[in-house]
Amino acid sequence: MNEFPLTLDDAIVNSFRDDGFVVTPGVLSGSDLDRYAAAVDIEVANRTADDDRELSEKTTYEQSFIQCMRLWETSAEVRPLSCHAGLAGIAAQLLGVASVRLWQDQALYKEPSGRETTAHQDETFWPIGEEPLVSAWIPFDDVRLEHGAMAYVAGSHKVGSLRVVDITHGSEPYDILQDPALEGREPQFVEVDAGSVIWHHGMTVHQAAANTSQQTRRAFTVVYISSAARRVKEWPTYPLDREGIKVGETMRGDGMPVLWPAPKQLPVPPELIGEKTGPQYKVPK
Repeated sequence: MNEFPLTLDDAIVNSFRDDGFVVTPGVLSGSDLDRYAAAVDIEVANRTADDDRELSEKTTYEQSFIQCMRLWETSAEVRPLSCHAGLAGIAAQLLGVASVRLWQDQALYKEPSGRETTAHQDETFWPIGEEPLVSAWIPFDDVRLEHGAMAYVAGSHKVGSLRVVDITHGSEPYDILQDPALEGREPQFVEVDAGSVIWHHGMTVHQAAANTSQQTRRAFTVVYISSAARRVKEWPTYPLDREGIKVGETMRGDGMPVLWPAPKQLPVPPELIGEKTGPQYKVPK
């Protein structure tokens, strides 16, 4: 039986279950962090090499962050971070499930003068209902408010699915923070040191501050979903469509490998089958 590389105190687990977010300090060593950050930097640079637009020329969504997804599939150097057994074990403990799969990874680099990230829930973007899902938010540098710190509405994961926030276009007048279900609760900003990880539940309402500093806020996220999760809607979603998973079927496939219990070797990514469009589908050419 697999033993967790990092076993959480009950207080950490209970805090996550009460608030829908929690910080686990000192998860990654300085040397590992430097190695992973350098690998993600290279991948982000490669994927954005042809984009010479100024920040002001980008869409509202793109002004929030540079987003590059599924880096584990294209970078052997990033793969050990995306498939990190210690992180996956923490995800399983927080969700209280026996096994978790990789849902997706992504770099979220907020440029200097990058706008705030609009408050939203993650899980409502995807056709998976309210299946157990958690995100690890991994900063490569110390993050303070001026760098674009994350903020979370404590306990908001308990209210379930709210309206989907259109963070891509920002065309809807709906402000999730004003939703009566949140009872006026304000987001709590969380400043965090490099090496620590912030975890948030898939239904936790969260946002990020604007980056008013002169340095890019470099963060990487890994999203984990219960291995027993099922697809509940037909909405087009790249990882499910690629595997041919129909409504009602459980997760499977090389594109969403089981990360806990830890595999004996790093998962081998599936062959990419072409570029999709839109923020939920981006894969490299």
